[in-house]
Amino acid sequence: MLFVCIAAQAAGSSISAAGEPVNLYAPDAHPYAPFQGDGEIHAWHAQGAVWLLAGEPGESNVAVQFGNEGVLVVDTGTQAMAPRLLAQILRLAQEHAGDQKAIRLVVNSNGRADHIGGNRVIREAGSTIAGAQAGAGFRFDRPDTAGIVPGAAVIANQNVLTRLVTEAASGAAQAAQALWPTDTEDFDLYNTWFNGEAVRLFHPHSANTDAQLMIQFRHSDVIAAGDVLDTTSYPLIDVARGGSIDGELVALHQLIDLAVPAERQEGGTVVIPGHGALADQSDVVHYADMLTIIRDRVQFYKNQRKTLPQILALGVSADYDQRFGASDGHGSAGDFISAVFRTLPARGPVFSMQTVTLVPAGDRVANKKLY
Repeated sequence: MLFVCIAAQAAGSSISAAGEPVNLYAPDAHPYAPFQGDGEIHAWHAQGAVWLLAGEPGESNVAVQFGNEGVLVVDTGTQAMAPRLLAQILRLAQEHAGDQKAIRLVVNSNGRADHIGGNRVIREAGSTIAGAQAGAGFRFDRPDTAGIVPGAAVIANQNVLTRLVTEAASGAAQAAQALWPTDTEDFDLYNTWFNGEAVRLFHPHSANTDAQLMIQFRHSDVIAAGDVLDTTSYPLIDVARGGSIDGELVALHQLIDLAVPAERQEGGTVVIPGHGALADQSDVVHYADMLTIIRDRVQFYKNQRKTLPQILALGVSADYDQRFGASDGHGSAGDFISAVFRTLPARGPVFSMQTVTLVPAGDRVANKKLY
């Protein structure tokens, strides 16, 4: 009889307490049950100057970089957990930051509530050197060169702010204005330098949404992938906000190209997913392959003019549902297959595992986006 010992990491895959053995063959065993958490934020050293803060509802992850220039935070979790998140960031800053321990910069990987919910609390606890913007060449570690302005800068893709403003104007805002980013960028690649290492922001044109960012800490060899990678479930492809399955796959292959494996394809670059346990390049490859298989099945049947209900009835994701399918809502097989169906053409190519570029460069499929 097989037993496994559950690690203490807050991205675990069992409902049992840390350290307790689990019988995977028990009638009621569910090794992929969502981690319940204990209501606290826990810190793990990812690699280099970057830490993972986990314990948010839905296993949303927060990445934090510490150094001589202060603190950089990627995503801020939910609004309810913001005070506990802040307490952990400040504690770690005292232990691992240099002379400057203030929160200087927040980066939102997307505009969903579980990624921007703590923006106000985290921003107001920080400060910015007057005139110093990320990448502008100002020295964050030289407070004598400029005045200190209360509040950290909060940066996101321009589409995040545009959509939040539009939704607020229509009365359907998902976030109060205090949670909006203070600065935006609209580049495919935005480079800056912070805490002694290059920090690179990659913007896939269309992945989960059209506002997704992936953040690379080059010296630490850590990538915060945001919701491009979700080790707990199928990805949430928000079609209404510009997401698509082919854009998601292009983003995953970009992530694979950025990551470098260590010996025997294990370890190396640490990838922090938007939700769930830390990953490496091989984990991203397996995730991308799984999504490609499901995407091809949907395209195959859509080419035969089958309807969405007919494709859902065929169980095109059944062999992956126990591992990646949530019971309902975000990450459920039904929602994921529906999003895949909606963003594929009526007739289109089916890609092999050997295909390097998932979306044809010439894009000869009618009404298909270029990425």
